[in-house]
Amino acid sequence: MLYTIQTDPFISSLLIYIFIMFVDLGITFFITHIGKNMQKIRPKNKTIISLISTFSGFFYITIIYINNTNILFDQFIDQMGITIGISMVINLVLKIYATKLAKLQKLVDIKVLEKGKKLLEIKNLKIYYPIYGGMIKRVIGNVKAVDDVSFDIISGRTIGLVGESGCGKTTIANFILGLVPKEGGSIFYHGKPITKKYSKYLRQKIQIVFQDPDASLNPRMKVVDLISEPLICLLGITNKDKLRQKALKLLEQVSLKREHLDRYPHEFSGGQKQRIIIARALACNPELIILDEPTSALDVSVQAQILNLLKDLQSTYGYGFLFITHNLAVVNHIADRVVVMYLGKFVEIGNKKQIFSNPAHPYTKALLSSHSKIDPYNDDLGFVLEGEVPSPVNPPSGCYFNPRCTSDARTSACENETPRRIEIEEDHCIWCIKPPKKDN
Repeated sequence: MLYTIQTDPFISSLLIYIFIMFVDLGITFFITHIGKNMQKIRPKNKTIISLISTFSGFFYITIIYINNTNILFDQFIDQMGITIGISMVINLVLKIYATKLAKLQKLVDIKVLEKGKKLLEIKNLKIYYPIYGGMIKRVIGNVKAVDDVSFDIISGRTIGLVGESGCGKTTIANFILGLVPKEGGSIFYHGKPITKKYSKYLRQKIQIVFQDPDASLNPRMKVVDLISEPLICLLGITNKDKLRQKALKLLEQVSLKREHLDRYPHEFSGGQKQRIIIARALACNPELIILDEPTSALDVSVQAQILNLLKDLQSTYGYGFLFITHNLAVVNHIADRVVVMYLGKFVEIGNKKQIFSNPAHPYTKALLSSHSKIDPYNDDLGFVLEGEVPSPVNPPSGCYFNPRCTSDARTSACENETPRRIEIEEDHCIWCIKPPKKDN
């Protein structure tokens, strides 16, 4: 016996109606975000454009469905095409209208900042990463990547952040950029608190130069497009001639030439790539630039070129720099103020002369003593900091540095008591159990 399955036309038409609405919604939202001109439009306005466009198509298909249910079943393709077409027409009209109303910011020359002004202030910052475990993946602990740190960044000056790998230096940079959430503390820019959602203004004023130039540059884009990208995204500039002129000026600022505009990243050396990244960071007239080990992947001679370039730019335009590195020689060359970090906490902070000429914390002394020196008569290293950095998941009690500390002042209290802030001299302090002995 042959059985046949009959489908209710009403149910079929309802399913087709729902399907057309979902297809129309997806295509409309996708089309709304296409086009460089839409970079000028705020995300909220893009959503409004998408909803209005989709509603126009919904209105048409709803009228058809109410008046004649069977027509959707018989003319499925035709009705879906008409619905999407209506939404696309309305979408195009709204996009043209929105781009004309959008505020187009002007391209201006690099602004010279007043030196000595406080740009960024961080107070009691805490950044924890949760550890999940168990059958239901509940939080069983936290990794204290950054634990109660405070510092300021001043225009025209460089603060060097040093420490071993994994101590939380890059986590602080990511937080300033709004890439990781905080557990506690506060951040201020020009005295005003920064909310969770960063505005376009802050995206312009806070820029970063990453450690790896190859990972920072899209290999499929020419240099002129790489430098123009922040101008398009943040300032809404789409005129190709203006973008090219601005890109050329920025390249000249970092000692590159006109012929470099139309080359791809693989055609440059490591030092030239880093110069391109610096030019891109300068595109939107920033005030604060975070430099996350920008010279670690470069040769020594190229490192000197990049560092001198950064110092010249800072001297000319007054940028504030947060320079993250583990190279003490680089810090000594470029930094005005130095912060030494260990396992998520600050252990010493002071100006360059105080840190390098009069280090007070045992960890700072160990870092300065452990760097290699060129001695043709002795192949041995003068000092090696022994032991491994403790796990941030299960740090030691008391002072985190106590298992590796070789100071004569180390006592049993170091294993139990929390280090306190001790002022050595003006603008120079350490976090330790007791004040260091003064040298005679």
